[in-house]
Amino acid sequence: MVETIVRATLLGIQSGMTLALIAAGLTLIFGMLDVINFAHGALYMLGAYFGAVIGAAFGSFWLALLLAPLLVGVVGIAIEVLSLRPLYGRNPLYHILLTFGFAIMIQGAVVEIWGGQAKQIARPALLTGTVDLGLLNYPIYRLFVLAVSTLLIATVWLAIDRSNLGILMRASAHDTEMVNALGIDVSKVFTGVFVFGAVLAGVAGVLLGATRSVDPGMGMGVIIEAFVIVVIGGLGSFRGAVYTALLIGLVTAYGALIAPTLTELFLFGLMAVVLMIKPNGLFGATEAA
Repeated sequence: MVETIVRATLLGIQSGMTLALIAAGLTLIFGMLDVINFAHGALYMLGAYFGAVIGAAFGSFWLALLLAPLLVGVVGIAIEVLSLRPLYGRNPLYHILLTFGFAIMIQGAVVEIWGGQAKQIARPALLTGTVDLGLLNYPIYRLFVLAVSTLLIATVWLAIDRSNLGILMRASAHDTEMVNALGIDVSKVFTGVFVFGAVLAGVAGVLLGATRSVDPGMGMGVIIEAFVIVVIGGLGSFRGAVYTALLIGLVTAYGALIAPTLTELFLFGLMAVVLMIKPNGLFGATEAA
């Protein structure tokens, strides 16, 4: 029993930190650009497919982990510059409809190019097998995913809070006109944030693509979880996205032990309770702010 609980806890933390990569990009884009990006799940899926193709072509998981997120970033540049940028400042409904349309287009393109059959990203030999943690043997690859996700989230968090880039990002979101007046091209800052969010989604796609099947429907499932995380944590709150992703990962892992068929009910029930008690989310700003 103890081994089962410890295993579920490790799995929940690992799943939560990987979800944090996706939710962090989503919340950064909303916090900076005020865009609810429904195409974020499709970018995650695209990262997994790019990783599968590169891994199969070159026989290298590491090359896939390096190149696939960068290719997703290129797609992110095209989406932001060619379509989203002209719509900044307009009704948010335009952003929702546009990004939802991109999600459908990307999914259709994936099916057209690679077909509907599921693919798999091969794990490197270095990360196969298990490691003895005392109470249990745990897959080395899952520990690697946990380590990479935690390192990336910690780096982004420090960059936002402590670096000049983080100050510039917060200033651009708070007072765009003033930052432009100081000679800084805010549009490039916005593009950078959108692309960085897309790259994080691509990294998550490659990491998770080696633990589950890569298929055209994988983006829809993860975007639902990501939106639950962002809503509970508070729209635009990076800290809220990270903490809530960990919470959701643990709820999902423990829910699979207690009642596997009711896991989604647990998630949406938790979201409903939080919104009734604190409509702006656990770490969200008030409407006045």
